[in-house]
This record gives sequence, C-alpha cells and structure tokens, in this order.
Amino acid sequence: MFIAIAQFPEVPTEREVQFEAWFVWSNDLLREIDGLQGRRLLRAADGTYSALVEHQSAETFAAMHTTEVASRVHARLGELLGDEPRATRYEVVADLAKSGSCCGGGSGHGRQDGHGQAASGVGPRLQVAGGCCQGA
Repeated sequence: MFIAIAQFPEVPTEREVQFEAWFVWSNDLLREIDGLQGRRLLRAADGTYSALVEHQSAETFAAMHTTEVASRVHARLGELLGDEPRATRYEVVADLAKSGSCCGGGSGHGRQDGHGQAASGVGPRLQVAGGCCQGA
C-alpha cells in the first residue's frame, strides 16, 4: 500500500465551506480511479488542512495524476486557493488492517467512529473515495 499525506496551503476562513465542498466533489470524481483505496480530508486543531490518500501502489498514485479527472480536480483547487498542496509520500511497511476488511472489523463491516455520520460543525457529510463498501 502507498500513502500520500498532502498539506494544503492556508485556507482563508471565508473559503472553508467552499474548500470542504471541493473535497467532497473531488472524491465523487476520483471515486473510480484505479488503485485509489481511500481519500480523507483532515483538519488540525490549528485550522490547517491535510489529505490522507491511500493507493494500491506508487504507480497507481502516479497514474492518477495523469488523468483528465485529476487535472479538473487540481484546476478547481487552484481557483479556490491559488496554490497546490505539498505531499509527502510513504510506502506502508506495517499495517493493522485485517485482510478482506473494508471497515476495519473482523467481519469486514466493523463500525468505525463517524461511519455514516455527519461531522459536527462541518458542512457536507463526510465521504471517502474508493473506500468502504458501505458507501461512506
């Protein structure tokens, strides 16, 4: 498995709702990308945003960035923030996830916090591209 953690440039307070909506929109577009296993938007206590992107391999991650869909996603982000995120890339060397489990539970549908729930204080419902078979 391959992970990228992207640090977004500062999101002005007046654009936070638009930015979070962009992420949900981009998840919908990227959902069918080969090798994409998950994509989550994270917000730190200091208000900065990061994305956790999970891919089958470094090759599928690189291939995603050559698609027309990825170009559309990055173009709209540029309109919102005027800058690109900076990503650090990782190869997973050890993992706790159980084989065949899309949600982390032994049966493949163990409930995780926030699964199928809206986050308080955050606009649209949380969504994961290429993630759980329950359709997050």
